[in-house]
Amino acid sequence: MRKLSLIANQVVKKNLKSFSWWMLVLAPLLGLLFISGISWYSNSTNKNDMVAVVAPNAITTALKAQNNNQVTYKSYENNQKAQTALKNEDVDGILLVNLKNNSSQLLTSKNGDNVDSKSIQSNLSTINTAMVAQSLGLNQKQLRQLLMTPNLKKETVAFSDGKMKIDNSKSDDLKMMLAQVVGFAMYIFLMSYGSIVAQEIGTEKGSRIEESILTAVKAKTQFYGKLVGMATLVILQLLLYGIIALGVWMFRDRITMLNDFVKAIPWNQFDGSFLLIMLAFFIIGIVSYTILAALCGSLVSNPEQVGQAFTPILLLAMAGYVAALMVNEGSTLLMSILSYIPFISPIVMPVRYGIGQVGTVEALISLGINLGFMIAFTLFSARAYKKNVLVYNDAGIFKFFKKKK
Repeated sequence: MRKLSLIANQVVKKNLKSFSWWMLVLAPLLGLLFISGISWYSNSTNKNDMVAVVAPNAITTALKAQNNNQVTYKSYENNQKAQTALKNEDVDGILLVNLKNNSSQLLTSKNGDNVDSKSIQSNLSTINTAMVAQSLGLNQKQLRQLLMTPNLKKETVAFSDGKMKIDNSKSDDLKMMLAQVVGFAMYIFLMSYGSIVAQEIGTEKGSRIEESILTAVKAKTQFYGKLVGMATLVILQLLLYGIIALGVWMFRDRITMLNDFVKAIPWNQFDGSFLLIMLAFFIIGIVSYTILAALCGSLVSNPEQVGQAFTPILLLAMAGYVAALMVNEGSTLLMSILSYIPFISPIVMPVRYGIGQVGTVEALISLGINLGFMIAFTLFSARAYKKNVLVYNDAGIFKFFKKKK
């Protein structure tokens, strides 16, 4: 146990001191910061449309009450003064309202900014409705009832054994999106950490340092130590993200854009079982791919062969991610099979479970299959690592596999 802990600590310390690991951690944060900066700059430079209004006082007052971040109304006594303001680019357009024939006209400059005519038309429609309601003697309560939009709940049904049942396969879009994001994150993590462990083993074999290491430590101990070290790095990265997310959450009220984004999320679509199952698949998927990367790394003879050994792993993960993107097309026999195949199902099953194609029982069965496979595959990989870690073949990884057969 002491030697295993020593190897794990060595893996952790080595990566914590490396620039590449910190770039792996900071790259997603820098990407989010860059996207947020562009969004903030776009919102800050997007000025409101200033519209000059030439209309009766009642209309002008009602329009000013509807000023928002898209259109701002400013009253002018007559059309001549409004035209002067448009010529001097003090306003972006002129709105002329004629109550006699119930018509309006929006004038914009050829060289000026575009004005959101749909927003103006919506505002005029609201004012017209209020004026008509007032002429009919309707009070505010009656007006609200008149303008109330009936709730419409759309559901998809399926027929089974002659009975109609609600089919949720096309609902819970937010869950599906989150599950696909987690699948993409899993792909990025396995690509990063799988590459690290495979490259580390390939470097040790290429420098012939493995012979010296294995004189003091058993091959299996070294194998498990590297896995524990990589798992520790993953946990550290997730904890760092969690701390940053918690800090941002605490100050969300001071960040308008973030506060609006949080309020727009329908949190009621999430439940504890979905989040726990998704997290379990994420952990099992990362660990399984890391073990596979360590196994493939033990087959190479030098760092130059790591790319050859790691390519099939990336293709396997990519196949799972592509399948996850196709889940929303419907539940098919192929998707059902892929939901229980190790390496593929940790990416596919959370998406299917998130949109209701499968229930909790099916998700737990798939989780159990993956957990059992991961344990058996770990034991197998440890024995294979022991046999292959001191085997060298400069002919290349694919010829090595051919020779093995």
